[in-house]
Amino acid sequence: MSNKFLEDREYFEQVKKRSLEMLLKEYADDSDQKQRETLADLFERLLNAIMLSERKIYLETEEGDKGNGKYERDLYSTYGILELEVPRTRKGGFRPHLLKEKYKRLDESYVKLLESMIASGFSESEIMSVLKRLGLPYSEKELERIKEGLKEELRWFKERELPSEAFALIIDGYHSEIREEGKVRYGVCYIVLGIDMEGKKDIYGLYTYLGKESRVEWGKVFEDLVRRGLKRVMVVVSDDLSGLGEIIRMVYPLADHQLCVKHLKRNADRQMKREDAKGFKEGLDELKKLSYEEALGKMGKLLEKYKEEYPSFVRYLEGKKEKYVAYTKYPEELRGYIYTTNAVESINSKIERVRIKSGGYFGSVELLELSVYLHRKNLRETKWRNGIMRVKGCMYELNQMFQLRYFVQTQNSP
Repeated sequence: MSNKFLEDREYFEQVKKRSLEMLLKEYADDSDQKQRETLADLFERLLNAIMLSERKIYLETEEGDKGNGKYERDLYSTYGILELEVPRTRKGGFRPHLLKEKYKRLDESYVKLLESMIASGFSESEIMSVLKRLGLPYSEKELERIKEGLKEELRWFKERELPSEAFALIIDGYHSEIREEGKVRYGVCYIVLGIDMEGKKDIYGLYTYLGKESRVEWGKVFEDLVRRGLKRVMVVVSDDLSGLGEIIRMVYPLADHQLCVKHLKRNADRQMKREDAKGFKEGLDELKKLSYEEALGKMGKLLEKYKEEYPSFVRYLEGKKEKYVAYTKYPEELRGYIYTTNAVESINSKIERVRIKSGGYFGSVELLELSVYLHRKNLRETKWRNGIMRVKGCMYELNQMFQLRYFVQTQNSP
């Protein structure tokens, strides 16, 4: 958003609030409820008109953006709740001065409490019980408004424009039972965690489909990422789902595909004797500080060592060894972020706690996705706020690699 829309926001907030209160005191005393309601309706209409005008001015200075409907938002005050219709833009960069920082109300601490309870799997009756015990001023109707506001945020989040390029995509599916159309069914939430070229983390997309995890659904996921603007990626990190590599190669043909080393270690524990598995995993750890060529050669020797004892397992891995050491192409400081899917599995573990607290399944696809989205909001305000410092420290080297791969290399190809 342009700087002029961010200037003096706090001052504007104070003037707005005091002006409303002065008018209410002057024209509607506490005994005339009907008159107060009439004025509240007038204020709603006035503020809605101001926001529409503000969006019009904003769009005149923001090329390539355009209006994209409205969403409902409540403005709380000591004189009641004003129900506003907030205009939005397609790129999501517009925020009227009438509202506080994105997605926050005047009583944001209460709203955060409600969001945390929803994200933790509380039922509506449990939430209302907690609010009553704490003496907080929320009714069931107001709780429903907040939930509707969160659903609107989720819809915006899933449709927002993505950066055109990224350092890494870390992808994984969260498996859960979900209640849909009166039946508890099996489903998968496909989660895409992105790290941009400056080290900032974010969930680029989440998509829930009923049924088992499949390459077909992952194809839909990648199609949506491209539709929303993500064109170039350096490395995609995933588990070894059948057919997934082919989809990644089709969508991002110049990206490296790194298979999760932690998954490989778990597989070794299942396929090998205890001592052999221990030796194999120690061998994998020795690759971390090597160059790509050195790591590839040592991976080949490691597989050869166990080939006679575990022919099928080793034969399977020989065709994928490049994908298990792709992370060694990148600066040593960054390898810990791109050799496993741990970053997404950590999110999955948080969501799993919500599922267990919710009785073993999610009440709907929407509730599952809201849980992921609210966890993402919390991470963006805490752990993810400043990005990955090591990526920032390697930006020059990363950008050189990016330019060589996506511009120099493609220009020189026949």
